[in-house]
Amino acid sequence: MSARLMADPDFRAAAGARARDEMPTPPRAMAASAEKGKRRRAWPRWTRSAIKAALLLVPVLGLAGAAGSTWKRGNLAETMEAAQESVIRLTGDMGFRLSEILVVGRSETERDVVLDALGVRRGEPILSIDLADAKQRLEELPWVSSASIERRLPGFLYIRLSERQPMAIWQHDRQFTVIDRAGRPLADAAELARRGNQRIETLPQVIGANAPQQVHTLLSALDGAPTIAPMLSSASWISDRRWNLQLSNGVTVKLPEGNADMRRALRQLEQMHTASHVLDRDIVAIDLRLPDKAAIQTSATAQLPGWEDDTKKKNGKKS
Repeated sequence: MSARLMADPDFRAAAGARARDEMPTPPRAMAASAEKGKRRRAWPRWTRSAIKAALLLVPVLGLAGAAGSTWKRGNLAETMEAAQESVIRLTGDMGFRLSEILVVGRSETERDVVLDALGVRRGEPILSIDLADAKQRLEELPWVSSASIERRLPGFLYIRLSERQPMAIWQHDRQFTVIDRAGRPLADAAELARRGNQRIETLPQVIGANAPQQVHTLLSALDGAPTIAPMLSSASWISDRRWNLQLSNGVTVKLPEGNADMRRALRQLEQMHTASHVLDRDIVAIDLRLPDKAAIQTSATAQLPGWEDDTKKKNGKKS
């Protein structure tokens, strides 16, 4: 009689329990790793930047698609302009708005004048500001010779100004205008004086209708006469040909025509004064119009008004 082997359910359960009890406990590191795998995996660090870029690109791509659809209708320019405005509004909503303006190099230019020239207002999207246009308006200001402007995100405008240097005061038609080395008018001298600007008190005056156009040659020539230049009080442009200088000690210096001869005459006067202090003497004028000669007029021989006519009468000439 054959015997059939029957599996005992209780035996199987007991065997399974013994097998589980006999299994080794996994190391703590393996358990922690398994538990970490069950959790939701963290996003990489670049994910946040990618999301921001996507937020910017979505409206751009959408508007670009609209631009493609309107190519045949002939209003592409309007569509692209609308796309640009949409992007600018979006950046403004993200916080890229003008909050501060920093100006470096401003001395004579008034603060309000700079702001008016910029034409911007606090709180507007900073990417909407046309930097090239703002730079051009700044450089049109009288005192400004050059300007640079840049954005410093999220909300700063950084401006650097180079200002013209006042070199003389042009007297004309009972007006006094501050001019630079090139003769460009900068400001009204009387207005600067009312504002307490003490610098203009040290500037020499130039007199004559076309004196500003010639002042750069005079100042360049005076650079070669460093002893004479600080003594200059005023300069008169005579008959649109030459200069007469009035020094601070009252001496008049008559310079010749032509740039080269004027430079030569000033160097001659510089040498004379260095050697013998001629300008410290009791003289009223020095005529340097003739090459290598100096006609000195002292106070004892000063010609008074009508002196020449009186001399002719004494010589027997009657009118």
